[in-house]
Amino acid sequence: AMATTQDKKPEEEQSFIPKVELPKLEIPDKMPESFDEGSAMVVKLLAPVEEIAPFKLGQIQKLIEDIHEETGKAVAPFFATMQVIFLLAFTGYFVWGIVALCLDSPAMDCPCAEESWVWLYALLVIVIPTFLGTIMGCIKAALAMAKVEDSVPAPLISLPPPVTMVTLAILGIILWAGMSESCATFYETTHMQLLVL
Repeated sequence: AMATTQDKKPEEEQSFIPKVELPKLEIPDKMPESFDEGSAMVVKLLAPVEEIAPFKLGQIQKLIEDIHEETGKAVAPFFATMQVIFLLAFTGYFVWGIVALCLDSPAMDCPCAEESWVWLYALLVIVIPTFLGTIMGCIKAALAMAKVEDSVPAPLISLPPPVTMVTLAILGIILWAGMSESCATFYETTHMQLLVL
């Protein structure tokens, strides 16, 4: 009886330990036979990337369809193609941005950092849109779970990321215009990737 009680205790303790399940990557069983199937496969595989992307083209197409249904359906194939291209480009851009920030980390405290803070700006360009895209994805998922997604105006979900990108672009232009020639030469010769980013 004592042995049975001792055996039950570990089982009871294990029952309180939550099981962590890793996300499953759904790999298709066969190769796509047409462009449409290939596009659908790429979108499905890159679904996690779409959640953190600052732009969600599907939301823009839905916004157009809400405004004018015929126009929204007419541009749907174009948006489907652009969605595939954008997800692939964003994946490459995001990985390259992280690599550039790591390789050019000395620019964080270089003499020109106080004047132009290019490294910090590049970090903001990578982090803020990605973080905002993640937050908007979570909000959209919460609205879908609460079954109130249709009652929320589409612009409230689709407009914040583009507005953020435009704001960051204006800030970048201001920083570029206020950069001295010596600092511009310094970044071009030693940290060119940051300028491109």
